[in-house]
Amino acid sequence: MSPEVVLPLHLATGYISALERVKSADGVLGIVWAGSAARGQADLYSDLDFFVLVSGDRRYRISFMAGAAPVEAFYNPARQIRRYIAQGDASSMFMLAEGRVVLEHPELEALIVEARQTLAAGRTAKPLASDQCHTAIDEVWEARSVVGQPIHVQVAMQAVRRIMGALYQQRGWWDTKPKHWLSDLALRDEQAAGLLQAVLEAGTDTRQAALEALALYVLGSLDWTEGSTVPEDV
Repeated sequence: MSPEVVLPLHLATGYISALERVKSADGVLGIVWAGSAARGQADLYSDLDFFVLVSGDRRYRISFMAGAAPVEAFYNPARQIRRYIAQGDASSMFMLAEGRVVLEHPELEALIVEARQTLAAGRTAKPLASDQCHTAIDEVWEARSVVGQPIHVQVAMQAVRRIMGALYQQRGWWDTKPKHWLSDLALRDEQAAGLLQAVLEAGTDTRQAALEALALYVLGSLDWTEGSTVPEDV
């Protein structure tokens, strides 16, 4: 079977052998070809992603090369896939909802319907817990401590990831990959998109100020606040 979309040469030449290897694993029931390649959006750095329904009670992930094509396959029993959906695991749901079925199975079809319905219903907006807010502010302060040092870019970007997670949680948006943040925010919140772009394009002298502007927009304050996690038995 050949793919139904135009692929870069390195993916097109590896697709058939990749799919055959994914299908050959024990207990495979159904397969969804997912990711940018399945959507017809692949580039020279894309891989082939497969989301696989298996029998039994074990989940696992494999990666390999099919010729020049990098391949990742995610094997999960139905119980685990339903757990992902219940937990709001956006990555798993988007693979199911937007992928192409390349090995049909009735239970796989039912799971796809569940994923699409959950995505369509939207994520429940949720305010940050006190410990989440504290952690995000702490990372901004940590970036302050290394302003002017080469490591600042790494610490600042770590804070950005935390802040973006907070933004998506508070607004009730499904998470997306960092490389899609700007395009996604351009549709949802132009001010947030502009603040994020300012951080990403900032130089050494302006990066911390841009980071703090983004953090203030999302968190409301950069003051050190009291907070705690929920006590757990250990």
